Amino acid sequence: MALNKPEPKGYTFFGPEPKFADVPYAEWKARMDRTKKLMRENNVDLLVIMKEENCRYFTGFTSIHFRPPSIQPLVALIPVDGNEILIVPDFFRGTAEGQCWIRDIRGQENPHQIKSEREHPREVAAVIREMGYGKANIALEKGWLGHMWIPRPLNDIQTLMSELPDANFVDGDKVIWGCRMIKSPLEIERMKYSLSVVREAHGVVVDEFVPGMTEREVGRIVMHVFVEKGDWSIGGHIACGREKEGMIDTAHHFDGVTINTGDYLWLDLCVNCNGYWADNARIFQVGHVPDRVKKGYDVMYRAFDAAVEVMKPGVRCKDVWAALAKVEKDAGIEPFEMCGHGLGMDIHEPPSLGIWDETILEPGMTLNVEPAALGGFRRMGGDGGFHVEDLVVITETGCYVIYGFSRDIISV
Repeated sequence: MALNKPEPKGYTFFGPEPKFADVPYAEWKARMDRTKKLMRENNVDLLVIMKEENCRYFTGFTSIHFRPPSIQPLVALIPVDGNEILIVPDFFRGTAEGQCWIRDIRGQENPHQIKSEREHPREVAAVIREMGYGKANIALEKGWLGHMWIPRPLNDIQTLMSELPDANFVDGDKVIWGCRMIKSPLEIERMKYSLSVVREAHGVVVDEFVPGMTEREVGRIVMHVFVEKGDWSIGGHIACGREKEGMIDTAHHFDGVTINTGDYLWLDLCVNCNGYWADNARIFQVGHVPDRVKKGYDVMYRAFDAAVEVMKPGVRCKDVWAALAKVEKDAGIEPFEMCGHGLGMDIHEPPSLGIWDETILEPGMTLNVEPAALGGFRRMGGDGGFHVEDLVVITETGCYVIYGFSRDIISV
């Protein structure tokens, strides 16, 4: 098997420019410029990209075929000097041309055959040698930062590396996250829209909920909004009713859980629009809210505000955690080891607002701040869970908050 040669003009279907580009040329070019700057700073000669979110960020390519494990929809080769190359199954040439500003596109023949799948890494290695990077520092999607991983079988990764015995394979995490952690205005606008969809879903639940509904029915309300307004969604953490207390990060697919007066709706919802996630949490009490429960909300809100107060360029993530944790500790609540995380094309991105994270905040970072606590299980006489989560954008001089649903509404 072999790769098709690149088209002489660089295109067959859509002309010299992509008709359905994910981002404008200026946005993509700025990403490439930053990528190559970071490659030079980290002594990386060639960056190899295969993961879905990275493929979209660095090339604009999207495909539902990242979910089946049989074929690799895209491999992007980004050299520190020279032109980028895309390797796709031959039937995705039109997809790449329609979405990507890169015009050197190589098509893999017979991509569904097992022999082709196993030969694919050898073909990628051959292109790398053709580019003149067979003895270079080649960065793969690996490294400790942000849990980088290569979405291919181990034997394929080993084959790629063995086919380039003179190359030095290095971690690509610092280059990849060095780009992706800093969001552009376009990316922030997409995140704002995603958050508006979650905000609407919370509002519809508040409007339509009545005691006696099941958790599945609440989940359907949420998913209806997501399907209508979003591109891709997961249920998020939907845990309603005292029967579910203690089960964290489940979805709404459990039957038989009925939500009654005195219970609460814990809705930590996630939706993706235009490639960017929203992740936003609220807890709504069912019926009357006792004063002691109102005090729990007050602690969460003050903890959130204390974190936002210190968030600005130059501050360490662990110092944000400390500001939030102090409010909770003063109220007699033991804080979790993490009170927030980066957000973007992935639901959890670096940096983390954790007790361990030394990362320095920079303008353009987008982080969810989410104080949470468990005041004892409601079914055992406790106050239940408390959780609020909103998005914070770091600016040149400080930060601003993109709020989800109103803080003032805490009951249904």
